[in-house]
Formats: sequence, C-alpha cells, structure tokens
Amino acid sequence: MKVTVVGLGAMGGGMARSLLRSSEITQVAGFDLSEKLVSSFYDEAKTAGKATEQLPSDLKLENFISSDTDVVLIVLVNESQCQYTCFDGDANLESIMKEGSCVIVSSTVSAGWSKSAFQRFSKKNIQFCDCPISGGAARALKGEISIFCSGEPSSLEYVDPLFQAMGKEIHIIPGGAGMGSTVKMVHQLLAGVHIVVAAEALALAAKAGLDVNQMYDIVRGAAGNSWMFSDRGQRMIDNPDKKVMSALAIFIKDMDIVYSEAKRLQSPVPLASAALQQFISGASLGLSREDDSTVVRVYEAITGVSVNQSQGKIKEGDNVGEYWVLPDGTKEKIVEVGDEVRHQVVLSNEYTRVLKVKFPPNDTTWAHRHAEDSLYFFLVEGGLNVVNHVKGSDPACDCMEFGEVRYGTHKSDKPLVHRITNKNDTDMFCIDAEILKSPPVTSPLPLIADHHSLVKTRDRCRVYKLVLDPGQSVTVSYPFFHLSIVLKGSKIEKKLGSNGHSISWDKVMEIGDEEWCSPTIDLTIANAGETVFEQFIAEWR
Repeated sequence: MKVTVVGLGAMGGGMARSLLRSSEITQVAGFDLSEKLVSSFYDEAKTAGKATEQLPSDLKLENFISSDTDVVLIVLVNESQCQYTCFDGDANLESIMKEGSCVIVSSTVSAGWSKSAFQRFSKKNIQFCDCPISGGAARALKGEISIFCSGEPSSLEYVDPLFQAMGKEIHIIPGGAGMGSTVKMVHQLLAGVHIVVAAEALALAAKAGLDVNQMYDIVRGAAGNSWMFSDRGQRMIDNPDKKVMSALAIFIKDMDIVYSEAKRLQSPVPLASAALQQFISGASLGLSREDDSTVVRVYEAITGVSVNQSQGKIKEGDNVGEYWVLPDGTKEKIVEVGDEVRHQVVLSNEYTRVLKVKFPPNDTTWAHRHAEDSLYFFLVEGGLNVVNHVKGSDPACDCMEFGEVRYGTHKSDKPLVHRITNKNDTDMFCIDAEILKSPPVTSPLPLIADHHSLVKTRDRCRVYKLVLDPGQSVTVSYPFFHLSIVLKGSKIEKKLGSNGHSISWDKVMEIGDEEWCSPTIDLTIANAGETVFEQFIAEWR
C-alpha cells in the first residue's frame, strides 16, 4: 500500500513516521508547504526503504500523489485547509486521485463537512474516511494515538493497516462519515472546558495567597483532578522554555465547532460557550500562537497575580523575575515590558522595538520594567488621565494631552518599573518606541521642511510633526532613518522620485499606524482625504 501524508506538523509528522514502521505499507510520501519538513521526512523514509524514487523539487500537491497512490492521509490545521486540499485548490484530491483510492481526514472538522466530503468523493468513486485523532505529538510519533474512525465498513477495513500502525486505541464509530468528527467534537468540549477550569482554579489559588505548587499537587491526588489539569496545569505553573505543545488558536477553532454543532442540534452548552470566550480573550491578548495553557494569562490579567510565581521564598527587587511588594501586601512579579499583556509588539528590528499599548478604563497593567530609552506618543483624543505607580514612590495622578510626546531615559539613566491604571472613560492608547541602536545613516542637522515642525530634541532622537490640510502636499527628503506614527488619519498619496523615474501609491492612514522608514529623497506626500493629516516623524540619531 502506498500512502501520501498531507501535513507534516507536530501530529502529521509523527503519524507519517509511525507508518514507516508498518510492514504492510510499502511507500510513504510526505507533503507540506515547509520545504524543511518535507526534506527531513523524505530522508527518514529513504533510510526506511519506503521513499519515492526522488524528492519532487516543486512543492505542489500533485507532485506527491501518483497514479499508484492508494491512500492520502490529511492532517491539517482546520476545515478550510481541508476544503482547499480536497476540492478548491488548482490541483485537488477530487481531481487527481484514482478511482478506488481512499482519503482519510484526521483534522478536526465539523460533522457536516465530513458528510459533504463523503458525498463528493463518492461521486468520483473515491473512498472517504472521517477519522479525527487525539493524543499529542509524542504519542503520534510512537504510534499510540486514539483514532475515532467513521466511514463505510469496507473503506475502514481497506485502511486498517494505517490505523494499526498509528493508533493504540482505535474506535470504530457506527453511522458513517461525520460520526468520528462528532465524537471528536464531544471530546474537545471536555478538553477545552478542563483547560479553562484548570486555569480558573489555579488563578483563584494564586489570588487567595495559596502556594500554587502545593495546590496543584493536592488536586492531582484528589477527586478534582483531570488529565488536562495534570498536563496543562503544570505548564501554567512552570513552562520556562515556553514550549508550544498545542496552540491556543486550535481550541478557538475546536470550541467554535462545538458551539456551532450544539446550536444546530439545539443542545445547550453553556460551559463550553464560556470556555470559548476565555480562549478568544487569550487571542485578544496576543496568545493565539502560544501554548493553550497560556489561557491562564486571561485570569492573571484580571486578578493582577501571576500563577507561576513562587509562593515560598521570593526575591524582591527591581529586575525582571523579581517581586514588587505592593502597599496592600500583594507580591507581584516584575515582567519585561514586552511580556506585559497590554503591551503588544507591533514592530521590531535592530534599531527599535515598537509596542502598542491599549487597554480599557479602570484596568491596571502588570508590574513591568522598561530598560531602553523610549519615546512615548499619547493618542487619546481629549487627553488621558492615569494613575502612575512607580516602584519606590507613591501612586500619582498623571495627565497627557492628545498628541503629547515624552522621552524616557530608562537606559541612559535608570530602568523604570511601574504599573499604570487607566482613569479615563475611554481606552488608553499609547505608542512606546524603544531606541535600541543608532542607524548607519544619521543627520547632523535638524530637518527644515515645509509643513514640518520640530517638537522634541534629545541626544538620541528628534521628533517632528507633519501637518497637511486636505489638498495640501509637500516634497521632502528625509536623510535619516525614522519611525512614523500617525496622529490624525486621512487618505495619503505618496510619490517617490522625479517625474521621469518615480513610483506612487496611496493608503488610508489611521491613528496609531506606525512604519519604520529608511532615508528617502524627493518624497511627495499629499493629503487626498477630507480631514487634516498629522504624523510624527521620529528621527533616530
């Protein structure tokens, strides 16, 4: 039997390698959009004597499926990828697979999609099996995953050698294609809820002042334990390498399938719905690609207490990882500003790191540390009112006008450790631009240009404000590297170069838009919108 595995990620790669150990499978090809993953698997298949004659040089699906291919096993991230691979792509399985061959989908998809796929493949005399999986990457590599198999009995019997090679627990689900995905849906309801409940319990323990490690050990030996609490709970408490075993975004997808199917069936799932919202909240904190155990940070953002803090001896200090004892006695771990959940890194290179800071009224940041000289651009229309609690000082009220620019000497003087509480009725909005390194091209003199005014000068930077009324334009040369921050947006048209040799483009610019720019000559900027355009040009010196 000759098999092609589509998707060589954590699960698919392990499953493909387990097939190499089967005596009933003579050839295994592996397809992925990652050339590295494809090449690595091909080398292993070649060593096992089960590779194709040669590795295709062009990463296209049709080059990995031949007229001799008996089975295609799909292990992709989501339903849309499966739809594209099976039916919508230029070279799809429906059009290139031979009659009598079989498609196995082991991705988590909806039951409705599986039933539809079965009908479409059947019209082409191609067999289809709906066989989602569970068990994780380590068990996939060992050939010990759980497989929920559904489809026509003859098709399941045809591909049984694959099941035997890949799985330890093989469950045949009656009812035809779609029922395997239904089993996986119910399973994921439990898995997702258990992860969120583990986060909720540990966050409550931390907020209550309990030793979180002791609490974890107690639950593991008591009736409240679950497999997810044991596994994910440990990573919530201590995951120093920040390994991603299963991305948080996967559970948004899976729990959305639960919600959608339950709605269709009119079966209430209030706990699953609440868990889905917590995973979505995690995504809003920038955790989509992080491990799903980081959903605990949703609770930490609300409680202000970190689950992974040591509850025994703690080291107080001003450095990242040390603790700040707040006036109410709460011990809060100091994080690097880029790890504070309300500070999202939106641009990073060797010269700057730019963080967008945005959070709602009465919300308070974690204790965080700034260690680089920084420019701050305040973008709250009508002004901003905050309580700024700097470590070593009492909390103090502070007001920032719309468009105010400040400069913090956190490297040339001393690092800043603080917490910020938004006292406005609107969201806090600020851009924090760290000045990391002087670029190779700088200007000894300040810029003098129409519509530009110098608003701030420091040893490491200068900041100008560009203002263009509707219909106005300016041609300017910027002989320096710079960061642009939009204060008031509009539709902007730009042209670079002379009329004989020029390029032009337009873009609707919005408040808070940022861009790192190299030196430019003869750049024409025109306001083609109906509102005033204002932009900061921050020159790196």
